[in-house]
Amino acid sequence: LCGNKKMNNDWDVTNKKKHQRRNISQSIPFLSVSSFLLAATFLSTLSALIIGTCRRQPANNYYSLNLDEYNHHVVPTGNVSSATKNNSTKNNKNNEIHDGVENNKEFFTAKHATKTRTKTNTKSTIHSLRDLTPQELHPHATPTRHMVDPPPDTTPIYLVTCQTTAGPLHIAVHTSWAPIGARRFLHMVRTRYFSTKVAFMRCVRSFICQFGLAGDPSYNDEYKGKKNSLPDDPNWLPEGPSHRTNELGVKRFAKGYFSYAGSGTNSRSNQFIVALGDNERLAGGSPWEVPWGEAVGKVSFETLDEIYTGYGEKGPSQARLSKEGSSEGIGRDFPELDYILSCDVVDSTD
Repeated sequence: LCGNKKMNNDWDVTNKKKHQRRNISQSIPFLSVSSFLLAATFLSTLSALIIGTCRRQPANNYYSLNLDEYNHHVVPTGNVSSATKNNSTKNNKNNEIHDGVENNKEFFTAKHATKTRTKTNTKSTIHSLRDLTPQELHPHATPTRHMVDPPPDTTPIYLVTCQTTAGPLHIAVHTSWAPIGARRFLHMVRTRYFSTKVAFMRCVRSFICQFGLAGDPSYNDEYKGKKNSLPDDPNWLPEGPSHRTNELGVKRFAKGYFSYAGSGTNSRSNQFIVALGDNERLAGGSPWEVPWGEAVGKVSFETLDEIYTGYGEKGPSQARLSKEGSSEGIGRDFPELDYILSCDVVDSTD
């Protein structure tokens, strides 16, 4: 019996080993299939990552300009044609937020890069008052411009040339039109105020563009507070709704007129507006909007058409510009913003 028991035990052990070998051999295909599926999943995921990276690579190569490098050029010196700007806006509008602030870093870089493309109207064409036509030097009402005759030039005329990121801007400052306002603008030019890179901050297409807050906030201090506001000049344009246009259809506030931006009587300070199109409502009852000068020369009106208006009323706020000036943050958040880079008096009748 013991022998049989031993034999039975040996048989059990032998059977157990055979059974274990059989189980192992049966499980090998299962393990092989699982390993294959796991490996295939890993390789598939890795391939997708590699392909995705390759697909994104051309955009990164095309817009190779990095933000750290561009921080040294917050105010772009290049100029962009209106066609380029329109195409850029159209192609990327799905990436934009309505206030003009982009969240995508790669798109940021692309928008900065567009500013390096140059415009064609970068050359100043007027170098002295002698380059002006008689109508530009001493304007009067015509069937197409100036609804009434401006005040006669009994005091000096100054020719100011401003360099902007949109192109050159020539301004005939008529001190007889608005003596107090004209004198302050000329003072700001002579003290190099506009060399601080002054932003065109609220620009509405075919309407107006506001500017004046200094690129270096410390330059604003001289003009802060009611004590530094100017008394209004008499408005030489006819006021009221009945004088929005004259009998020839000429609108009251002509394209290229320069005046102050204000908030009430005797509120003129260091902010200005320029008309981007003929307007019938401006200066119709707001004495601070009396024109003190106008753009002259074909190139100046081309520049007005080039000023970026895509941000409209949702560009940088006055409060932020007053605090930061033309900061790196402003440049990043509003990369298409145009700026005045300098203004100089180049001639006068004085």
